[in-house]
Amino acid sequence: MRPMRVLIVDDERITLDHVQTLIPWESHGYEIAGTATNGKRALAMCLELKPHIAIVDIRMPIMDGLELIRAAAERNAGIRFIVMSAHADFEYARQALTLGCVSGYLVKYELDEARLLEELAKARAAWEADEARRAAERSERLREAVLGRRFPDAPGSVYGVVLLQADRPFASVPHVPEPSGPGGGLALPEAEIPQAVSGWERIGAFTAGTGRLAVLFSGPRGLSRESLCTAAAAVRTRAAGRLGSGVSCFHAASSGGGAALRDALGKAIEAARHAVFCGCQAVVDADAVPVPYPARRAGSCAGGVRLDELAHGLNSRHPELIESAVRSLFERLKTPEWDLPGLYETVHILTRLYNERRTAAGLPEEDPLAAHAVGPAFRIEDIARAFAAAFAQTAGSGENRLSGKLRKAIRHIRAHYAEDLRIEDTARAVGISASYLHHLFKRELGRTYLDVLTEIRIEQAKRILREEDAKMADISGRVGYRSPQHFSRMFKRVTGLLPHQFREECLP
Repeated sequence: MRPMRVLIVDDERITLDHVQTLIPWESHGYEIAGTATNGKRALAMCLELKPHIAIVDIRMPIMDGLELIRAAAERNAGIRFIVMSAHADFEYARQALTLGCVSGYLVKYELDEARLLEELAKARAAWEADEARRAAERSERLREAVLGRRFPDAPGSVYGVVLLQADRPFASVPHVPEPSGPGGGLALPEAEIPQAVSGWERIGAFTAGTGRLAVLFSGPRGLSRESLCTAAAAVRTRAAGRLGSGVSCFHAASSGGGAALRDALGKAIEAARHAVFCGCQAVVDADAVPVPYPARRAGSCAGGVRLDELAHGLNSRHPELIESAVRSLFERLKTPEWDLPGLYETVHILTRLYNERRTAAGLPEEDPLAAHAVGPAFRIEDIARAFAAAFAQTAGSGENRLSGKLRKAIRHIRAHYAEDLRIEDTARAVGISASYLHHLFKRELGRTYLDVLTEIRIEQAKRILREEDAKMADISGRVGYRSPQHFSRMFKRVTGLLPHQFREECLP
């Protein structure tokens, strides 16, 4: 943490010396920026040295303390003042305390180390609160200028956008944070962002959607793309150290302000949306990666031959063929462009196919990414590995072990789970008695008809909770429960969580 700069102002030299030697300034996080013996000189030093805190005598020649404080406030110097006076000047000091930038009061002849440190701590806290507000205002003005294409162009300058994004695992439900508001971004103090690096000068920063912070730099024309990459890497390293978690950054250059600068930000955001293609803790040149911009619908996943290859591997129960087919499905999403919509479509198709095979085996549905990933899936290779493991398991799970009658019963439940479905209804659809169907469930699955019906309903409810912002009463009716309270009890019995808790855990 950088020390707080303190200016000491008093027309009595003995008081100046006393205050300067009263505490070990550096060890408490302060440094003396300078001293002055009158308000006029002090005002010039305030504007030149930009101290954070000023300890100011009330009674001084040429310009007294109150005049100094008012003059500094009018010039938006951003200084927190501590006023000093003798007992006789208390009423005068009281006037100073009504000014917004005065945080404390010291009586000269009662001044000791503890009292000085107490007032300095109050002034520091007040200055930090003021600075946080000022930084937020600067950030919002910059955000509005860039997004509104109003950022001025400076001849002879180029701009660099460095977009920081918190690393997060891939989720099968798309979540696309947009720079539509100032909230929800990375909380990185301005002081933690390098002021200058590799020829680039920091202009400012603003939040650009959930988990993102855009940092804007400028520099003279002729700066290389490599120098912007170096600056971006320095910002990423500083952010990761400050936040203590994985952070990636995506950078893009702009030759001018206005629409060109907004386009550079758009490229960085679009590259960040494709983070699963480059992994975590990455430094990515958004101008160089194969990401479509402006965003458009990329090629979809046409199963065809590729899915036939997977089906062949599954039918032959050949792990190497399964792994090769799955990996080729995901590899084709990388060229000629990073196909994010195709990735989501591929994941959904494979998840559906995987759970169809589990259902045929009499097993409940599950998320293959959650169940088979070694850890969180940050890269497309992690997703492919999880699906390959999931399908390899189904190939050896003996999916044909269920009798035809029981498979037909499970298909009927899946088609009618939203209805008031009784075992008698399903037995009638299969063409056997309810007692015999109950016997089949117990003998072949070790579970009851109600167990399976409940599992299917809760799996459907989990899908709705992940993908939609539906009300609980609506969800309960859609999965076959008349009472939302009964639905909540059954959901918690199966998952260990209430429905709203499950939804909150799914949020990125």
